[in-house]
Amino acid sequence: MKRKQFKKIFWGVLFLLGAAALLLGRLGYLEDLNFWSVFFSIVLIGLFADGILNRSFGEILFSLAGLVILNDEILRLEAITPWPVLGAALLGTIGLNIIFPRRLKYKNHQTPPYPPKAGHPGQNAQEFVSGEDIRCSSSFGYSVKYITGRDISRIFLESSFGNLEVYFNDASLKNNRADIFVDCSFGNMELFVPAGWNVVINVQRSFGSIEESGFGNPNGGNSLFLEGSVSFGHVEIHHI
Repeated sequence: MKRKQFKKIFWGVLFLLGAAALLLGRLGYLEDLNFWSVFFSIVLIGLFADGILNRSFGEILFSLAGLVILNDEILRLEAITPWPVLGAALLGTIGLNIIFPRRLKYKNHQTPPYPPKAGHPGQNAQEFVSGEDIRCSSSFGYSVKYITGRDISRIFLESSFGNLEVYFNDASLKNNRADIFVDCSFGNMELFVPAGWNVVINVQRSFGSIEESGFGNPNGGNSLFLEGSVSFGHVEIHHI
């Protein structure tokens, strides 16, 4: 069973359980339980499972923190709710992301086809990068990357507790298309693409968001296909 199909079934079952809890509560079978507490606990359990599937430490720890807060009386953990457990979730997420950094995987390869690093990106870095496969990253800093050159095919973008700006003004795509794999965790990412380009977004979001400003051209000659994940982060695409 494919992951997307499994997730649909999983979330569907969880909401069916929520519907059953609502009806049983109204019938008096769950008098000692608060419906909304049960409902949000089900949602948080779903987010916890989703975090495990995506190996998102933030989603795992914050969903656990939410479960503890909702059920602190039952668990007798009132002493650590809400701020201590939320702080622990935040610090735990930062620590785990530092110790176990995620690596993007290209779905058609058994190993990630990372291009060789041209050097440490550093903080507050401005850099022109080129090649068929390109990797740009920002961690605990602010980086600006200018994609240049011809026959660009795949781009890997990572932002973890940092800000990454990427400009495509001087980029020439191989066969008029490129695949972009994003991993944005507790960070911010901004992509500046020419207005005539088409951008197709298929990115998983866990407590994250993606926005587009300006207007692309669905029938344009160049297309960017975005995949990957955004966890406690924000990605914005500017058509300029």
